[in-house]
Amino acid sequence: MGWKDSFFTYIWIFNVGRGLSIFIRTALNQGIIYDFGSSDDFSPTNFIKKHLLPNLDSYDGKHEIAQTIISHPHLDHISEIESLQDSHSLFYAHLHTCPHDKFTSGMPDERIDLARINNPVNSEEKIKAYKNLYEGDRRKLPLQTILYSSSRSIPNLEYGIYYIRPPKVAELFPEDDQKYSNSISMVLFYRQGQHTLLIPGDIMPEALDYLLEEKIGCEKRYTIFDKLQSLNHPMWHQKACDQPSLRTCLQTYGLTVLVAPHHGLESGYSDMLYSSIKGSKPGLVVISEKRHVSDIDGKVEKLYQNQEGAFGLLVNSENTSEIRYSLSTREGHILVVFPGTGQPKVFVDKDPKILLQKI
Repeated sequence: MGWKDSFFTYIWIFNVGRGLSIFIRTALNQGIIYDFGSSDDFSPTNFIKKHLLPNLDSYDGKHEIAQTIISHPHLDHISEIESLQDSHSLFYAHLHTCPHDKFTSGMPDERIDLARINNPVNSEEKIKAYKNLYEGDRRKLPLQTILYSSSRSIPNLEYGIYYIRPPKVAELFPEDDQKYSNSISMVLFYRQGQHTLLIPGDIMPEALDYLLEEKIGCEKRYTIFDKLQSLNHPMWHQKACDQPSLRTCLQTYGLTVLVAPHHGLESGYSDMLYSSIKGSKPGLVVISEKRHVSDIDGKVEKLYQNQEGAFGLLVNSENTSEIRYSLSTREGHILVVFPGTGQPKVFVDKDPKILLQKI
């Protein structure tokens, strides 16, 4: 495996059925994990630990994840949360970011109302583990990106986290607990060169529109992995100031890959998101699709699946290479590669070990 010498970005979107788990290896060989979903037949943390983590840069003499992010505490996003609890765990990142219910005097109130978080029966231990994550000396405030201090520098490599404070989300959805739960999701934007990625979690369209308009109660953090530019913006990673808005990022750079909000369901589609994207649509829509069992599961938004909803990217599978507008995790695990220059590469396979050969 030669990725340690590569200045490419590798994005793994794992097939975990009803859930979400994404691993980003940045072009500076850092690891970011967004959400900790899993399925009965696949554990992303086991795969990452065995095949991906040993190739990352090390911190304090051992290989570790630079940042873990939990979008919101629904069970399908935190089913492997125990892997984060032990301070000796390789997944106990220097920076852990999640909505929580901790209140610090003198700081903005960011507490979530756990009583409004709808989870299946017998999820209590998962929620308890979630609450324990922000305790300890190594934990930071809930909304922060990586403090860039490396001597290495890559132009046009950056990412940001966008978020609405839970009390403001509660004002947006005073009665609908499901929309409240989903809309506290943290939204991640990542760019390398001309290629971009948006992971909006389960955020509902009303809240995503509110975030795009950058109204009162919105938060943002941003890191630029260019040494000179980073020095010019020393507080971007830590507090909201003059970072680019999410809409500005989308309007300026367009969107190569959209991980569809709320598993690609019709109820998660946002017209404002599409109108904010340069060119009015992404290159490819990735759908972390729920396994459809009944009508109450909802239906996938049709727009995502045709040329009205995406420009199309070449997708390579075991037997074919074809232009696709959307790609579902029901088809397998997905690997997206952003090179420094040239076209992005997209691979899908039911066996994630096959995808290791692509890096």
